[in-house]
Amino acid sequence: MRSIPNPNRRQKFDFGETIHAFLLQDGLLFSNVLSAETVAETFARFTQPLTGISTHAIVLWAFLSQVLRDGKEASCQSAVARIISHLSARSCPAPTSDTGDYCRARAKMPEAALKELVCHVAEEAENQVDPKWLWKGRHAKLIDGFTFMMPDTVKNQKVYPQHTAQKAGIGFPIARVVSVVSLATGCLLAAAIGPFAGKETGETGLLRRLLSFFRIGDVVVADRYFGCYWLAATSMKLGVDVCFRQNKLHQRLQKGDNGFET
Repeated sequence: MRSIPNPNRRQKFDFGETIHAFLLQDGLLFSNVLSAETVAETFARFTQPLTGISTHAIVLWAFLSQVLRDGKEASCQSAVARIISHLSARSCPAPTSDTGDYCRARAKMPEAALKELVCHVAEEAENQVDPKWLWKGRHAKLIDGFTFMMPDTVKNQKVYPQHTAQKAGIGFPIARVVSVVSLATGCLLAAAIGPFAGKETGETGLLRRLLSFFRIGDVVVADRYFGCYWLAATSMKLGVDVCFRQNKLHQRLQKGDNGFET
């Protein structure tokens, strides 16, 4: 007999399978999500327009298509081939197969412009989300922090020092990130990046940079690390509700054990 699938059974998430159908689309990916006008307006605030056939939008679409692929499909040669195919399909002049211009244009894309576009797409998705995806009609935003390592270069070491337990020249620079993710769409709404250690580099310190992304009526969900007075008080002032697990101090206070003599 064939077994009846359990609808409550949690299925394993496979990112590769999720984007497979997306990669089969014709042309350059994201061209229908990030319009050429939006990309041009954003990049104009940070850098000069590109000269030649390619535009910032073309380079960005090709770069994103390249990031989501692997093997030979992730090469710069394949990225340029997709640019040529995209432009030829629209009867537009196409560049040569030389990857030099594309690689130089990609390397010059300002990080600030890319970050602004990420937030723009996330905000548009949040504004157009189906109401049934919201939690009791409210926008829930998830907060969490993490760290990542990067190449051991002089420039990276100057801004992002390595862990003190590692000897100089052996470890890797470490950065700390605090992100705000939409529960409804799964999009990254905002992120703050800072050094792994030092003044105002903790997760709560980085979160202070992101308060402008919260709106009246939002529900902020975080782990017990963020369960502090300033976040609750600041959120109330912004008209935002918070939900986080109690830390040990809160549990002790509820039991009447404040750790001090009375």
